[in-house]
Amino acid sequence: MSSFCGSLCLLVVLGVALTSGSPCQFVAERMQQTQESIADVLKLKGKEIGSNPLFDSVIKSINTSCQRKVHVMNATLDVYSQIFSSILPNTQDPDNTPLLDHLKSDDERSRVMMVVSNYQKNLEELRRRLGQLNHDKEDVLGKLKKIKVDDPFVQRRALAQFNEVYQAASVIGSSGCGHTHSSSA
Repeated sequence: MSSFCGSLCLLVVLGVALTSGSPCQFVAERMQQTQESIADVLKLKGKEIGSNPLFDSVIKSINTSCQRKVHVMNATLDVYSQIFSSILPNTQDPDNTPLLDHLKSDDERSRVMMVVSNYQKNLEELRRRLGQLNHDKEDVLGKLKKIKVDDPFVQRRALAQFNEVYQAASVIGSSGCGHTHSSSA
């Protein structure tokens, strides 16, 4: 009899969980219904409205990176760049290579120099890509500033895409974008 009660309780709990859904899902469904209620009146589903979404670049930039994390990563890569430069011989002081000086053979020294040089090349490529993310962010901000908020056509395009923008912002808000977990080193 007790296993029957346990099973019944489990079914009730599962039923409540499945029917209630998550709060984010409810908000998204409610907002979708709200948008549907004005879509026909404002012709939000027309080809001229949906063919060139107003906030696509914003959503793409939101989905690609969190600016604070990119900034922290760039600072970290700067430190690595300095470390690599310190390890490798340079033209100003080619004999000042403390790490390489501790190696026992020229073969080990050459191998370490080759690996660090390769790391340095990879790091520079990564820094270029991260720099492009920052440039893309500036482009997006520039586009946002140019939006003619009083233009009825622009307003319709914005309303047509609001749910998508709201959902992207909600994901950022709930995922803690910009908050980092630190570990002690």
